[in-house]
Amino acid sequence: MLAPMAGFTDAPFRLLAERFGALWTVGEMVMARSLLRGSAEAHRLLRPHAREGSRVVQLAGADPEEVARAAQVAREQADPRAIDLNMGCPMPKVVTRGAGAALMDDPERAARMVAAVRGATGLPVSVKLRLGFSQVNAVGVARALEQAGATLLRVHGRTAAQRYGGQADWDAVREVARAVRIPVVGTGDVRNVEDYRVRRDLGVGVAVARGAVGRPWFFAEVRGERVGAAERRAAAREHLRLHLAWHADRGEVWALRAFRGHLKAYLRTAPAEVRARALALERADEVAEVLGIWVPGT
Repeated sequence: MLAPMAGFTDAPFRLLAERFGALWTVGEMVMARSLLRGSAEAHRLLRPHAREGSRVVQLAGADPEEVARAAQVAREQADPRAIDLNMGCPMPKVVTRGAGAALMDDPERAARMVAAVRGATGLPVSVKLRLGFSQVNAVGVARALEQAGATLLRVHGRTAAQRYGGQADWDAVREVARAVRIPVVGTGDVRNVEDYRVRRDLGVGVAVARGAVGRPWFFAEVRGERVGAAERRAAAREHLRLHLAWHADRGEVWALRAFRGHLKAYLRTAPAEVRARALALERADEVAEVLGIWVPGT
């Protein structure tokens, strides 16, 4: 599973991950209220690529009925495989609205949201959780969500108070998996194939987020496939091409600046001076040339 990341899991990256074997890709978080109010950016985030087959739409909000209405819009416009509800985002601008990880402190409202979205769309509903808000209570929340009709839970092994600090607690993720009958997928600190295998051996599913940035071939490698240097460099350049085409209406310079997070990751082993020069480029042919040289091999 490719887990959602703001600014990264847009349609081009999801499509490339899918080509390398990701079975389930989750789009960037869309605020339900913004979608219902007709926000151009919310609708842009919702837009699927014509060749995507595995995409899941992620919604966030505080009001169960409002999120259910937004899920209906998402189903009609994007035809996703499932709706993913974000109950794990720890950022203050989300939590202060009563959305994201704030729902960890209100299991009853969280359960009503799952049931409302299931009823409104008829689609499977997955949920992104934390271990808790400031204290660990994920097992109780998970049981409430299962009873409400959740199909799958994705549990980040930190509390919201921890944000992304410290180590993700995968033993706590495993305890959640043992407490429910639906699939549980863990996230947090999966940076490479060995990390993936160690976590998978705990008996839970594993999703990757930043570990796949700059290496969309991660999904092939976890199945034991070897992806050589030439194929990696070709994939990086294809990602650039897809990205430029997808964001063509915003212009090449805007699209290249939006690609910089991916570019920095692709060039992670390049000398610092090469990375610095590459991140300042504003011509697509020059960026493609850099990717054809500096993307690391196996």
